Amino acid sequence: MIKHSIFSYYIFGTEMRYLQDVAEGVNFDGDGYVSENVERFLKNLVELDLKVTSRASWKLKDFHSEMNSSNTKKLDRAQAVKLSTIMSEIRMTLDAEIQGSYAFITTPKRLDSDKLLEDISSLFSPNIFEKFPDIAKYDFDEAGKCIAFERPTAAAFHILRATEANLRYYYKQMIKQNRVKSEMWGPIVQDLPKKNKTKVHITLNNHLDNIRVSFRNPTQHPEAIYDIHEVQDLLSVCIDANNRMFKAIAEQER
Repeated sequence: MIKHSIFSYYIFGTEMRYLQDVAEGVNFDGDGYVSENVERFLKNLVELDLKVTSRASWKLKDFHSEMNSSNTKKLDRAQAVKLSTIMSEIRMTLDAEIQGSYAFITTPKRLDSDKLLEDISSLFSPNIFEKFPDIAKYDFDEAGKCIAFERPTAAAFHILRATEANLRYYYKQMIKQNRVKSEMWGPIVQDLPKKNKTKVHITLNNHLDNIRVSFRNPTQHPEAIYDIHEVQDLLSVCIDANNRMFKAIAEQER
């Protein structure tokens, strides 16, 4: 997936229209005139990954080189006609190439799309996300992208896997001796209420067990399918549980 601003397509279109409609007497050099528009147009063909049109633009490259070599200040009639003809030919290739190109645009969610795509850490309490194990960071990042692009069941997998990774980390940080042998969610949450350091976190313990029974288990097995609203709710529930786990770790380390 490649990220492009819609504005870049708008600018690309104006460059092409300008060069196709250029008239006799227009400046070749200078800000916003022919030479600059040719250079930007050719650069945008590469940046927008329009490989076929870029290869088909050799006449435009030659025209630009010839004009630079001649030190032309303004286009005469023949030069203007030549440039317009070149751009019309390029447009035919471009029209054919973009028939197979599509842009996918995120639609508004309850959760901010920019945060989902690029700053998932900002949805957690301050200074929490940076303390997560790398696998949990990865999965929450992926979950944000899945929600933004409306793949809710895939997002649920990532959210719950990240939470389970953090749960294991939490258990090892809080319980140093006599741990359960299995690192699975069930044995861990059953042991937490039995240990002095963790049994006091009643809300968190209940929270983690509810996530396991109501979400993790049905999602792990082929039983649950999420819609975009349900997965945003799940993310909020798991954010709260993760915030509580790492707050408890921080309190213990003081």
